[in-house]
Order: sequence, then structure tokens, then C-alpha cells
Amino acid sequence: MGVPLPALANAELGAGAHHRTNVAVNDSRSDRDEQIADLFVTHYDGLCRLAALLLGDRGGAEEVVQEAFLRTFSNWWRIRHLERAHWYLRTAVINLCRSRLRRRGTEDRSNRRIYASDPDRQSTEGSDTDTTLASDDSLIVMDAVRGLPPRQRETVILRYYEDLPEAEIARILSCSVGTVKSQLAKARASLSAMLGSMSLERDEL
Repeated sequence: MGVPLPALANAELGAGAHHRTNVAVNDSRSDRDEQIADLFVTHYDGLCRLAALLLGDRGGAEEVVQEAFLRTFSNWWRIRHLERAHWYLRTAVINLCRSRLRRRGTEDRSNRRIYASDPDRQSTEGSDTDTTLASDDSLIVMDAVRGLPPRQRETVILRYYEDLPEAEIARILSCSVGTVKSQLAKARASLSAMLGSMSLERDEL
């Protein structure tokens, strides 16, 4: 006994719909993988620098950024505006850095001076004195920034190192623009006091 034509037609339609669904899912996954790969190529190094500034630990910074990419990959379906995926990543990096700093408790002094062991920043034999002093000044400033309270440190790094506008910083830190301005003002006052005292101490040497 043959299969009734309506049943056969329905089966073919069902198979066709199932095939189209599989193709759509595969296309969606392919698009996601390509977009994640593009994000990695474009933003990985910059996010590592951001995390290193927050943590004072280059190895830890890379671990944080890799975890942020993994979380972004796993929760890709939650991102409504794909053109802002890099902001999602940046926020994830900052939140992960906060968690790591809380677990660490107090920052290690040697980690705060991570750049002192950076071959690209080490002075070599024959380097002129001005270059060495400039490097020392950079380390002093970064050490002062890392000595700020967490929220002040984050706003300073996002504003002056990442060059982000206050509105974007507020979005990333989940606070108001007024809070960002207040934190920046407090940070500038603290840095002025710290760097001023450091300058006096160096002049006395």
C-alpha cells in the first residue's frame, strides 16, 4: 500500500524545514566564529594592555582577557547589538580584573612595577640619561596610578590611557557620568599629591 500523497508532501516539507533550520544554525555559528575571530585580532592586544594596567601583572592580564573572550563566545546569543561586542568584552575584562584584585587582597609591589622587567623598556648600555629618566618617570606615574582606589584607578585608565569619553566610561563601569567626573577629580588630586611628594623625594637624593 503506497504512502498517501498528502502525508508524503508533509514529510517532504518537514524534512525541508529541518534542513533549512540546520543550515541557518550552522550559518549563525559560522558568523559568530568569524566575528569572535575578528574581535580577537582587533582587540586582544589592547585589552591585554588594559588588564595589565589594572592588575600590574602581564601574565594575569592575558589570563583575564582569554577568560573574557571565552565568556563572550559562550554568551554570544545574549549580545543584542553585535557592533558593540567590543564594549561587552571591555566590561568583562574590567569585572574580571576586579574579581582578581579582590582575591589577591593587596597588590604585590613587584607586580606594580611589571614594566621594570619589560625588555622593551629596560635601558641598555649606552642609552642617554634623558631616556632613562623618562622611563623612570613613566614607572613612577604608573605606580602612582596603581596606588589609587580601584574605582579611581579604573576611571583614570579608561579616560587617559584608553582615551574613552566620560559617557562610555560611565556605561562600562555602570555608574553615572557625574560619578565618573567625581572619581576623576579625586584621582587627579591624589595623583598630584603623590607625584609631588615623589618628585621632592627624588630631588633630595
